[in-house]
Amino acid sequence: MSGDDTARFLVDDAARVAAIAGEAARAGLFAFDLEFVSEDRYVPELALLQVAWGDPEAPELAAIDPLAVDVRPLVELVADPAIEVVAHAARQDLGLIAAAFGLTARRLVDTQIASAFAGLADQIGYARMAQKLFGASIDKGHQHTDWKRRPLSDAQLRYALDDVRHLLAAWRHLEAKLEERGRVDWAREESDRLARSSAQRRVPEEMYRGIGGWIGLRPGQLAGLRELTAWREREALGSNTPPSWIATDPVLLEIARRAPGDLRELGRVRGVQSGLVRKYGEALLAALARAAGQSLAVDAPPQLDPRAQAQAAMVSAIVQARAGEAGVPARLVGARGDAEALVAAFQASGTGAGLLMEGWRHELAGRDALAWLRGEVALAADPAAAGGVRLLPLGP
Repeated sequence: MSGDDTARFLVDDAARVAAIAGEAARAGLFAFDLEFVSEDRYVPELALLQVAWGDPEAPELAAIDPLAVDVRPLVELVADPAIEVVAHAARQDLGLIAAAFGLTARRLVDTQIASAFAGLADQIGYARMAQKLFGASIDKGHQHTDWKRRPLSDAQLRYALDDVRHLLAAWRHLEAKLEERGRVDWAREESDRLARSSAQRRVPEEMYRGIGGWIGLRPGQLAGLRELTAWREREALGSNTPPSWIATDPVLLEIARRAPGDLRELGRVRGVQSGLVRKYGEALLAALARAAGQSLAVDAPPQLDPRAQAQAAMVSAIVQARAGEAGVPARLVGARGDAEALVAAFQASGTGAGLLMEGWRHELAGRDALAWLRGEVALAADPAAAGGVRLLPLGP
């Protein structure tokens, strides 16, 4: 592809954006990828939007410059339930779309997820996926380039277009593999879960839950931490500054513990630098003042007793075994915390609940785990089994 050929794919006018959006919508299927700049920012800044639509084997391609034209008409297609949207390892892209445009993907297929269910590899990269599926060779040399610098070079544009060039064909190949295994619905379900989780963001008043050590605070101190972290979150979003650049987690935790009443006391808190006091001291004290007289109960999850911990270990073994038999990465099925949640729900109500009881996970492993908890099957070691263990039905 020559420089002139590459340049013709760059779109910087509204009429062409609208035309592409119309063509993609009529096709009912399109692929996208984003290039963005995240350094020194809390929310990444969109720098390029690439799309592919039409014939999967010879798709139409475009790279839209968001610094020159509004890309919303195309981004809105991601949230259109009538249009199937293909992307690869899309968590960051979807998070940016949610933060910048307030949109959530409605009919997403993530080819990294589809690849895992199809048996290619777990968390496979785009270039390796394309190479394994149909021998494509993709240059990833511009993966860490400055995408906001203009003009974009021909090499940058070629790289960007390659990121969507093979996505539709990849999904066509993967869909066929998944059809053979009866797992198309699994890939769609997990892609939808990714879309929803990527768009979720804690409200400022819940940010304290991400601070290590918050469970050890007293109720009044915890109320202070809630106000401090909520203030920091709003400040970070308003200035697009990483929260740790404003005040680190350990510093906010210590301020909440000490609850200083004035700037002098604030400056004496361990870890508080004079620059923090000068720039944000009044705001920090105001946050503490809002928390004065409040108390916030620590709602830490209850600890499982030793018997339940042992049961959770066995549930995890069932998950590992079923995942191994199915050739699905065990980490995709569920973590130890999900096994513990199932055991806790069973202890509380005699029924199953949690992630392992949902959708394809229930079909693959959750149903068997619940049967074991009910005493309907036994777990036996079996070196010949793919997962190393097997379940044996127990008599009535």
